[in-house]
Amino acid sequence: MVLSRVCRTILGGVGVCLLLAVAVVGCSSGRKRADSGKPLVRVWHVWGGTMAEGFRKVCDAFRADHPDVDLRTVFAANDLATNQKFFTAVAAHRPPEVVFVDGPQVASWAEWGALEPLTDLCREAGIGEADYFLPCWRQNVYKGEVWALTFCADPNFGFVWNREAFRKAGLDPDRPPTTTDELDRYARALTVVKDGELVQIGLIPWAQYGEANSMFTWGWAFGGRFYDPETDRITADDPAVVRALEWMVSYAKQYDATKIAGLQQGFGAAEQNPFITGKVAMMCLHIGGVADLARYAPNLDYGIGYIPSPPDGEKHSSWVGGWCMAIPRGVRDRKAAWKFIRWLCATPEGTALVGEATGLFPGFKASPFFAKVRGRKRYGQFLRILEECRHQRPVMPVQARYMRELTRAVGAAVYGRATPAEALAHAREVTQRELNAIRRGE
Repeated sequence: MVLSRVCRTILGGVGVCLLLAVAVVGCSSGRKRADSGKPLVRVWHVWGGTMAEGFRKVCDAFRADHPDVDLRTVFAANDLATNQKFFTAVAAHRPPEVVFVDGPQVASWAEWGALEPLTDLCREAGIGEADYFLPCWRQNVYKGEVWALTFCADPNFGFVWNREAFRKAGLDPDRPPTTTDELDRYARALTVVKDGELVQIGLIPWAQYGEANSMFTWGWAFGGRFYDPETDRITADDPAVVRALEWMVSYAKQYDATKIAGLQQGFGAAEQNPFITGKVAMMCLHIGGVADLARYAPNLDYGIGYIPSPPDGEKHSSWVGGWCMAIPRGVRDRKAAWKFIRWLCATPEGTALVGEATGLFPGFKASPFFAKVRGRKRYGQFLRILEECRHQRPVMPVQARYMRELTRAVGAAVYGRATPAEALAHAREVTQRELNAIRRGE
């Protein structure tokens, strides 16, 4: 039963389950239609700041194109670990018609019984794997069912370098590093120490977008694997992943992890981005960072290319993340919810507008938006990265645990509390134990 499963897995505690069960008995399961008589589609979204304005434009366009639907949007914060408000709504049979779900969450939410499968709707609409960049499709398929569609594809990452810093260091600004050996040499030339303290560093391999995402990034660049879907085994201590973490730790040893941490104290967002302030000369950049750099540092002279890799690693390595859209379990009007999801995620007009309004890439390959950005210097490079992308984070129901354990492993290795091999072996053991428990139905 979905209610009991969600209560047990997410909310925890017999008391909470009993209270929710009583609540369900005493309430309806939500209105199918708004007061206007139109199908009601309530959307819980995750967009704040400038992205919220872009999403509002997209929704206004949908309303204009679909006057037969009453579309209502509500901001609902989400994180990778859980979303208690959402699961409470599902357990109480009061979910929104559409919810945003991060790619790594899809398998977990499907396993917990919180989502409706979309397989039949995709089949009827003629939507399939060939319509999407492969990782964008694969992240939404679990146990043979499609559970969501990709709203925005994050090609992770573009490798950027400060061209002026290159010139000052005697490096050719038109020749970025392509191998990790070159990257190490460039980093040494770009690191500046004054009075024993770091004032500029060439690169911090574990710093961009979290330790776990950094581990995925460099682990794949080194040719590693994080999960074997054939055997359902976590492979965090794959030899190539261990080598990647050993390489990351070499920066902690060479430049002193505590001094790097001291430099990071001055890092911030917006105009305090360390790449803008000159404290970091090279970094991995998220596609959303292109708009931020244009907004906060329009005169910054920087280049963008592929992530460097070792000679025996994966060339032009990258992976896809990004937000997806799903229908929660228990909605009464799947077709109205699907109309909104399909328009935003799988039609030329909807996906083009998503790209134009937000600056994010759709996962839908046929989107006209890509013809507009292909010739642009920086967005064009991100498009090339996306087209060559091979990976998405492992599709299995303990992704949140895996991310936490990889974060701990990187921290332990960087600060010398464990060797890279020991730290990653521990991450594998803990994550595998939780995955085995789920497979046993515990």
